[in-house]
Amino acid sequence: MGRLVDSYLELGVVGMARAAASGWFGGHYGAALLAGYFMTREHDLPEHVIEGIERTCESYRLLKPEWFEPSDESEAADPALLQKVLDGLKENVQKLRTSGHGLALGVLALKALRERPDLIRPSVVDGLVTLLKKTLEDKPGRYWGIPNYFDLTDDDIQDVAAYNTTLEMAERTFETIPPIARGRAIEGVVYHLAGEVEHGITHAHALTDLERFGYGELTEMGMKNHRLQLQLNRQIPDFVLAEEVREPAFEQITSPVYWAKTYSDPHALKVPYAALDLLKRLPQEKRAKAEHEVCKLLTIM
Repeated sequence: MGRLVDSYLELGVVGMARAAASGWFGGHYGAALLAGYFMTREHDLPEHVIEGIERTCESYRLLKPEWFEPSDESEAADPALLQKVLDGLKENVQKLRTSGHGLALGVLALKALRERPDLIRPSVVDGLVTLLKKTLEDKPGRYWGIPNYFDLTDDDIQDVAAYNTTLEMAERTFETIPPIARGRAIEGVVYHLAGEVEHGITHAHALTDLERFGYGELTEMGMKNHRLQLQLNRQIPDFVLAEEVREPAFEQITSPVYWAKTYSDPHALKVPYAALDLLKRLPQEKRAKAEHEVCKLLTIM
């Protein structure tokens, strides 16, 4: 008899597709199931981590049960439809929008469909295409102190050295993590702050997977947007630094302290999965410090 996590590939990608009708953010919940599934397949995880993944994912299924019903097996698969998902990803590497969510969500879905081509069904693909189009819609004042980030170019990047490879991108993602402070409303506008740093990690992971899958041109285009994102993530007002997370509550992503909880925020699974993968790419001597910074983010999840 299999574990709950074994069902999360199908339920995750179908859940993402169905959520699209209500907006792109709902896609996070299916993506969290996919992150949980792939995390257990790609890393040697302790039992308490797998239990934590299943407990949190089951809470998402209860939250929106209609999204996570099994798919209609009578609907014929058509592998040629995968191109529509790739076209949606191509649109998302043209410019930075929603902190790279089109990539962070879409590449997880692509990964699932590559493993299970029987799920490349019209209803699933249509939902994913809708979701990817919606991730292109953003507010220009997303980042504190920047009236319209749509107008920014590479010339506005001052704090993040250029990079040309996904290894360099992984290193830069961790090296340039700014002070970690919870998101909040400032003068009536909500800024994600630490949440944007999380998005920098999931965006980098998505681009790394695209390269693995052979889509180097998309990766190269996307890295330019990612570097701008890392610069924008540093837009933090000085007055919130009094609440900066200076030390994490634990030093390892697999800590029992972290996985004992049930999380309402789907990033609680997506960020550990992305970070574990990127950390493997770093030179051994850089991993502990990078993981320390990620644990600061997880401490306030």
